[in-house]
Amino acid sequence: MVATAHPLATQAGLRILAEGGTAVDAAIAAQMVLGLVEPQSSGLGGGLLMLHWDQENKRLRAIDGLAAAPERTTASLRTDVDGSLLASEPSQRGGRSVGVPGALPALMLAHERHGRLAWPALVEPARSLASEGFPMPPYLHSVLSSPDAGRELRQDFSLYFGSDGRPLPVGSLITHPAYADTMSYIATHGPGAWWQRQAANGFARAAQRGFKPSLMTPEDVQAYRPVEREPVCAPFLAYRVCTAPPPSFGGIAVLQILQMVQARGGGRFDFQDPAFLHVYAEAGKLAQADRRLHVGDPDHVSVPTQALVASPYAAERARLIDATRARSSPAAGQPATHRATQGLVPDETPTFAQTSQLAVADRQGNVVSLTTTNNLNFGARLVFEGVVLNNAMTNFSAAPRPGETLANQMAPRKRPVTSMAPTIAFDASGRPMLAGGSAGGGPIVDYVAASLIDMLANGRTPAQAVGRPHLTTATPGRVQLEAGRGLEPMAVALSTFGHAVETTTLPSGQAYIRRTDQGWTGAADPRRDGQARGQ
Repeated sequence: MVATAHPLATQAGLRILAEGGTAVDAAIAAQMVLGLVEPQSSGLGGGLLMLHWDQENKRLRAIDGLAAAPERTTASLRTDVDGSLLASEPSQRGGRSVGVPGALPALMLAHERHGRLAWPALVEPARSLASEGFPMPPYLHSVLSSPDAGRELRQDFSLYFGSDGRPLPVGSLITHPAYADTMSYIATHGPGAWWQRQAANGFARAAQRGFKPSLMTPEDVQAYRPVEREPVCAPFLAYRVCTAPPPSFGGIAVLQILQMVQARGGGRFDFQDPAFLHVYAEAGKLAQADRRLHVGDPDHVSVPTQALVASPYAAERARLIDATRARSSPAAGQPATHRATQGLVPDETPTFAQTSQLAVADRQGNVVSLTTTNNLNFGARLVFEGVVLNNAMTNFSAAPRPGETLANQMAPRKRPVTSMAPTIAFDASGRPMLAGGSAGGGPIVDYVAASLIDMLANGRTPAQAVGRPHLTTATPGRVQLEAGRGLEPMAVALSTFGHAVETTTLPSGQAYIRRTDQGWTGAADPRRDGQARGQ
């Protein structure tokens, strides 16, 4: 079974499985198509996190392909090379915001470990679609229709716009010769050759454009290495839930929320009950407070990963939840087994990203959950050979004050934190029975945690879970409810607990597959164009 954010990507994954490919092969083919039909969200110019279950060896691994800072950095994205402070909004786009991409090196590592089919077969679905054309997707059209996107994108992304300057209508046939050529080059010469010969120089050149030129060099691109890491796992009810470790803060926060609501939910996990929603929101606030203080790139800072998700610590944090009253700004906890870094202070920098999620299970029992991102829509708004460059440097903290240390402060070759939380859950026998995750920036934590609760505790199907209205505590000081979903009575009820509540658009992008007695079932988020299909 394959679940992705677009039917053409799902079809590409199924085609690869039918040809004898593995779950990793199918995920690669799907990602190549997503880079074409969802260029705003992910692609070879971005980063990713992958969770992979190897059925033969009964082994779960995480691959970190997040975009990284170059060798030369400043104190923050808004700090210029002369120490002056740059304007906030312009600095989020353009060359300086580009992190060294990690998506393709990570896919190459996964393929080396767990792939079966050759690269020409894996890129062929994307190549043929780019050459012969694909219909303008509704979700891409909605992104292109925003006033800012239209104004900023028409030069570099003219293929999506008509002569009147407006996005082509939904369903219009789009061909992308530059992307087709990139896929052809990879098919002929291999992904490593494209990365070393084409992308290294091309990415560095393209990133000299925009608000401020990048400090990234071709050598930074060539030197990038994905990292294979141990997933982080914790119990929830009768299950073992595993997800991405730091630099993801999303995985830690999801596991903390699950354990805290289990400790304080009284055996009921009813999202229609304001009392449960209150407990859920309070758990989210506590988890967010922890991640803002403790989580950064573990290759650069000491992160108490296992201590933060340990059941005794989760129970300790859960005891702080007042069942009748909201806390406005809970403080981070301090695991007893971890010695805090001197001067470490919480990071209040908001986290934004537009990402994509896919999940795959093959016939041999291998499973992949992959979350992939360009960060903000269309990343840095720069492109090379049809590949959109990320703006991952926006995920670093603001510059620390003198004498303070931030776990997520910018540093050479460091990877910024991310909310992405690709997840695989195991039953009591150790068999993977659910895989997936979500797109959607900071609220990813709540999208994933709530869907896991719905499926694992309430027995909901993936379709029911991804269709449920959202609640998130990702923005400090408030609880946000999804607008237009009939949650006004819940907003009033939560206000009586003392929560500051607002309704807003919460554009998630979930995709899940779940094992049943009859095989796999799955669903993709109705808020986007996704599809889940099996064979």
